[in-house]
Amino acid sequence: MKNALAIVPLILLSFVAGCFTFDKSEFPETKPSALPSTATNVTATIQGFDATLTEYVPVIGYSTVYVPGHVGHHHVHPGHYETVQTSTYVPQARPDEAFKNRALGILEECGYLTRSATPDFVISVTFSGPAKTDSEMSAEAAWILLTAFMCDFDAQTWGAKLKIYDNKTGRLVFHNDYSQHYETKVFSPIPLFGIAGCRETTGNYMQSWCLTALTDRAMADATAFLANALAAPVKK
Repeated sequence: MKNALAIVPLILLSFVAGCFTFDKSEFPETKPSALPSTATNVTATIQGFDATLTEYVPVIGYSTVYVPGHVGHHHVHPGHYETVQTSTYVPQARPDEAFKNRALGILEECGYLTRSATPDFVISVTFSGPAKTDSEMSAEAAWILLTAFMCDFDAQTWGAKLKIYDNKTGRLVFHNDYSQHYETKVFSPIPLFGIAGCRETTGNYMQSWCLTALTDRAMADATAFLANALAAPVKK
């Protein structure tokens, strides 16, 4: 019976353990503009939207270590060498085309033809970042220390530069700059280890959140500009 009761706290801890988000930036609302019905067979393509994500890949190895001897109750255990397994996490950067594919999908849904060898328009977006201010880094350290390693705060800011070219003339017909900020606060009942495993404060998550928002904002403005430019004039 005592053993069964001892398991109860562990079961309860399994339910409450984890990381919980209690404050997070709101994702921006955007709406792309469809191609006007009067404009037919308009072709466009995507350039840029390039991103690199960093993954930590475990590398398994083996190492020989010395185990010190000790004196037991009845025997003396001499020191010895033994081989143990080790693991090291190596950062690996990989290109991510998710944002380029997202932008291309938005264009297609708006009615543009995207597979032409000589498109009418080229929509280019270049990302920049991440940026983090000194005050944000100080706030991150303060949240961890002042909450006894049970809360965490993190933030990132990314930028994007949008350019639209008339592909026949090579002329830049529209451009705009964007800045996207993300921040979140998280809590875990398990000090240090709980917040360390929180997905919402990882670099890849914050980067993906910001670049997705920037992609949507840039494509909303790009399609709005083209829809207005391609709209047939109203006949009086």
